[in-house]
Amino acid sequence: MGDASPNEDIQLLQVSALKMAALAIVITGPKGTILWANRAFTKLSGYPLEEAVGRNMSILKSGVMPPYFYEGMWSTISSGEVWIDELVNRRKDGSHYVEEMTITPIQDEKGVIHHYIAFKQDISSRRNIVEELRQNLKVQEERYNALERARSETRAVLDATSEAFLLLSMDSKFMWVNRAFERFFAVIEEDLIGRDLKEMLPHSGRVFDNPSGLLSRLIEASNYEDPSSRENVVQRWPRIRNIEVYSTLVRNDLDEELGILCVFRDVSREREVERMQSEFVALVSHELRTPLTSIEGYVDMLLDGDAGGLNKLQLDFLNVVKRNSDRLTTLVSDLLDVSRIESGSIKLRWETFDIKDLIKDVVGNLRSQFEAKGQRLSVDLRGGGSNVSGDVGRITQVFTNLLTNANKYTPEGGAVRVSSRRGDRRIEISIADTGIGLSSEDQARLFTKFFRSDDPSIRAIGGSGLGLWLSRSLVEMHGGEISFTSEVGKGSTFTVRLPLET
Repeated sequence: MGDASPNEDIQLLQVSALKMAALAIVITGPKGTILWANRAFTKLSGYPLEEAVGRNMSILKSGVMPPYFYEGMWSTISSGEVWIDELVNRRKDGSHYVEEMTITPIQDEKGVIHHYIAFKQDISSRRNIVEELRQNLKVQEERYNALERARSETRAVLDATSEAFLLLSMDSKFMWVNRAFERFFAVIEEDLIGRDLKEMLPHSGRVFDNPSGLLSRLIEASNYEDPSSRENVVQRWPRIRNIEVYSTLVRNDLDEELGILCVFRDVSREREVERMQSEFVALVSHELRTPLTSIEGYVDMLLDGDAGGLNKLQLDFLNVVKRNSDRLTTLVSDLLDVSRIESGSIKLRWETFDIKDLIKDVVGNLRSQFEAKGQRLSVDLRGGGSNVSGDVGRITQVFTNLLTNANKYTPEGGAVRVSSRRGDRRIEISIADTGIGLSSEDQARLFTKFFRSDDPSIRAIGGSGLGLWLSRSLVEMHGGEISFTSEVGKGSTFTVRLPLET
């Protein structure tokens, strides 16, 4: 090194070491322009120094790495941090290789970055993963994009719904709400995410009438094996409305519990329509009852001969009027019963009675109808004590409805069988017929108010669609239940279960 000073010797040594280093070394400007590189860089990339200097490091891009990879790299080094990672680059001849690169920012005393120095090592020989990495990145990117699309589409759909959605974690923390939830409760999603539902309890008093029960149910939902539930509540802020709340457990494909989904549905309009319908039905039924009573009274007087003798044709006409006025009276009574049940104003007259004696009385009253159609009506009421507690008139109404239906929907010459079975605490009364039966679609809606089948053969028979709804309501008011089985072309069996008097 001759007469060079010690400092000059050290500098020459450093430059020589950089040039001869086995690792590829590149020095760039702040925007990535190559200013200097050593021999190992030329060996690694295939670019001679004189060809590389002045060009941007992007000449090495392979097209394999996704844009967000480089965005992350620049974000790190431009903030003054060292960046280390593996990536796929491209040589001058177009071939790909895998390298491990470390980029260190060079800053002045004020922290301004004026150069970058990169150390690059070919690791292709150590890990021949170019194709594998490319495929993995492609799969990951496709999955990421698919998940993003699915998330965006799902979010768009749920944000477009009128129902408010809330997703709680299994430890009752807010995970997500949709736009309708924000509108429902005048909140912002960002203010809720991560907060515990228990935190909302002190503030929910102004939102709901008696909110503690609702929130407690939602908080405790994760403790149940099947936490699905439905609750009706009244919201009073920011506006008054009736809300139906449904909650259910959410699981993934591996049956892992993800959280509790709660759906809030505004049913105010439905409740108002139901109220108006009930009031209208009650009003119309009440107004019809008085003239119907007069019609029936005068028809009975005419049939009894109180106004003089009648010829056969006149009697036939009056009997038609009598039958139809009776049908209308029954319909009016049913409508009034519906109104009373829905308003909670129906009163039961409780007493203890023998259910078998009641069944025999109902059968006796209706036997002529079965005989008129040539139907075989059999009664088999076996077993021990059969005392039940309830309203005799209402239970009579239930079995009259069921037997009348069996008579109507069983063809001439068919059979109807009434039987009983006594259990430890309940008695079962079954009415089986050989009638036309019900399709699975009709069975699903059978106890719906005003339900009428679309089957022409059933629809032609007539009826209000209230009898079974009333029967089930009355049986349930007595602590019992009603069920049925049916098969098209073979008939139906209705079973009433009532608690025995102990």
